[in-house]
Formats: sequence, structure tokens, C-alpha cells
Amino acid sequence: NNLKTRVINDLNFNSLDLISSKGFKSNYNVFFKNLNTTATNDTRYKSSAQTELMSIFELNTILPMIKENENTTNYLTPKISLRVNPGDMKDYSNSERKVNVNNIFEINRLGIDDSFEEGKSLTVGLDFKKTDIVNINKFFETKIATVYRENEESFIPLSSGINKKNSSFFGNISNNFSESININYDFILNDDLKTLEYNSLSTTLNYKNITTEISFIEESGDLGNINTLANNTKIAFNDENYLLFNTRRNREINLTEFYDLIYEYKNDCLVAGIKYNKTY
Repeated sequence: NNLKTRVINDLNFNSLDLISSKGFKSNYNVFFKNLNTTATNDTRYKSSAQTELMSIFELNTILPMIKENENTTNYLTPKISLRVNPGDMKDYSNSERKVNVNNIFEINRLGIDDSFEEGKSLTVGLDFKKTDIVNINKFFETKIATVYRENEESFIPLSSGINKKNSSFFGNISNNFSESININYDFILNDDLKTLEYNSLSTTLNYKNITTEISFIEESGDLGNINTLANNTKIAFNDENYLLFNTRRNREINLTEFYDLIYEYKNDCLVAGIKYNKTY
């Protein structure tokens, strides 16, 4: 018996980039949201019609730097993002929301469509990338970022790791040794710099017509309680025929969760296939 109706209007203003004589590239953005709701038996929206106007202001600055060596090119980019929300947000404290180093500078990094992230925050990050001059697809890249707040915000999801005054440290290390081997590591380090709350290590191997990815994910603390090992393998017989195999093992309870075996045929206008799935 839970019914809800929402009409959301968004109006966004994004400035042009302002580049200083020292090389700083800055821009400012203003986001407005008009939320119209009515609901029955809902914990978030009232039963009578409600209209709310929300806004958030953002100022971004980065300093892109480059250094060319004999065989490699190095890129170093410090970045900051200042955000101010003069209003409130809906209570999403118990919602499952994941923030990582790749989306932490997005304005909707929490993936919420009816609220803006509340409070005042400063997001600080540093990106480094080293590429081969001859083959730009061969690279080493690392990123790290964190969030500082004026106050701890209780309505921001606990699982996001950014609700405290000093958030966790979000990081990524990626190494593309060649077109055949790629290693990617994502991590979230608690603000005490001692506890790893999230680990995700994946390796992708490409050999002729076979691609296989092995991934390990571990979560702890406020982020969850997950410990899994997964494999995704794809065999391409030709440009139109594929065989896919997927499986995942839950190491927390020592149980294989599923097996998927899929055959697919694809062309420009048709996708057809057959799938066998075994779930435990």
C-alpha cells in the first residue's frame, strides 16, 4: 500500500573554464532542483502535496601538469572541489551508496535524484599517469582523493564513507602492461590510515580470442561485509559467435553463489542466445 508520485525539475548552470597565467583551470557551477511529491504510507514523503526548491554551489580548480621524457610522458593533476548546500537533504543514512575515486568529483556522487548532498565540503584529489610514448595504451595510473566537511552529516549514507568531517581515502592503481594484461586495484582507507575498508583487485588477460577477468572484492566496517572471488570468461569464435562463463564464490560463507554459461549470436540488428544458470 505504498504509493508515491514525484515530479522533479532540474536547472543547471555550468560556467566556461577560466585558465590563469599560472595554468590553473577553474569553473563554477550552480545546480537547482524543484521537487514536487505526494505519497501514501511512505517514510520519506508526506501524504499532502509538497513542493521544495533545492540548490548546491560548486567551485572546481585543477592544475594539469605534464613532463615529457625520452620514452614516457608523465601527467600530474592536483584537483579540488568546494561545494556548498544551503539547505537540507532527505534521510539516506541507511541507503546503500558506493563512492569511489572515479566518481568522487561528480556532483551527484551519491546517486540520489531527489536531494543534493547536504552541508559544506571540500574534495581534494591527486591524479598521476605515466604513458609510453610509442604505445599510449601501455600506462601506469594512480588516483587518490578524500573529502573534508565543516560538520558531520547524519543524512548522508554511512556506506558512502563521506559523511564524517574527515572522510576515508579513496584510491585506485591501474597498470596496463600491454594489450594482453591489465591489473586494476581499488581501495578505501579509513581516515585513521590503518584500516582498509574496501579492497577490489581485478586482473584481465587477453589471449587471441579469449578474455578472462578474475576479481576479488572485500568490504568491512560501515561499507558492508563482503568477501567474494569472481571469474568472467569470454571466448569469441568469430565476430558474431560468443561463449561466456561467469561464476562467483562467497568466501565469507565458503559457498559458490552461481554459475552462468551463455552462448550468444550477434550481428548489426539481432542478438540471440541461450543461457544456463545454476544458483545456490
